Amino acid sequence: MTGQMGALRAAAERERAMAAIAPWYALDFGGFDGDLRFYRELLRGDREPRVLELGAGPGRVAIGLADCAEVTAVEDSPAMLAQGRDAMIAAGVEVLEADMRCLDRAELTGRFSLAAFALSTFQHLLARHDQIAALRAAAVCLAPDGRVVLDLTAPSPGDFDPAPQPLSLEWVRTAPDGRTVTKLASQEAGWQSCGGVDGASPVAEVTYIYDAAAPGGQVERSLARFPLRVGITAGEIAGLFAEAGLRAAGWFGDYELSPAGAGERLIVLGERC
Repeated sequence: MTGQMGALRAAAERERAMAAIAPWYALDFGGFDGDLRFYRELLRGDREPRVLELGAGPGRVAIGLADCAEVTAVEDSPAMLAQGRDAMIAAGVEVLEADMRCLDRAELTGRFSLAAFALSTFQHLLARHDQIAALRAAAVCLAPDGRVVLDLTAPSPGDFDPAPQPLSLEWVRTAPDGRTVTKLASQEAGWQSCGGVDGASPVAEVTYIYDAAAPGGQVERSLARFPLRVGITAGEIAGLFAEAGLRAAGWFGDYELSPAGAGERLIVLGERC
């Protein structure tokens, strides 16, 4: 019972964070498209491209690929779906409000040429059993020659540095309603038992602050605080893939396919064993 209550509390805290981020997601990430070019290259030559995006948020990637593939977006956050569902449907995306760890749906089995955990989405899964469950769900949905993509932040020394980090200014932008929005961010490293083979794993407490200032000077503040699994290594991914019935088929450091370790990302292509 204690474990169940803890899981419910963690889910509620995560949704509060998503509700704080969701209204600003398009302003924060809407102009980012480097990964879209990467996914389009992966789909090139596929006669019937079908994409499954797991943890799609409000649909930046799903909408961005809808003109070149049949796209299904999976998201379990009501706040994120409230921001993006209508736009995804208008773009022709199939939207499923579901947990990406348990996609037990016959209509999805063996259907997709690409299953994507885009832009650090996989790192919201802290526990090893949740990571394996999500990868197994993705593997079941893949066509025989389909591939899964993990797009992670590359491990860095800061992932293991326990010293508190000050809030840093990430950007100042103008919202569609004319307000000036400032984003501040901080990441505090820590360790947590995540069910891994080596005991505790690095988990960062991430803080986002969005301050929206109206022309008259009134400021509305949104604060999101959430844990993020960091420091995920190639060896750890290989072990997760093996337990999920996958094998690694490519390792890259950025969306231009630089070697792993040469960029700020760790992008892994997997295929069914």
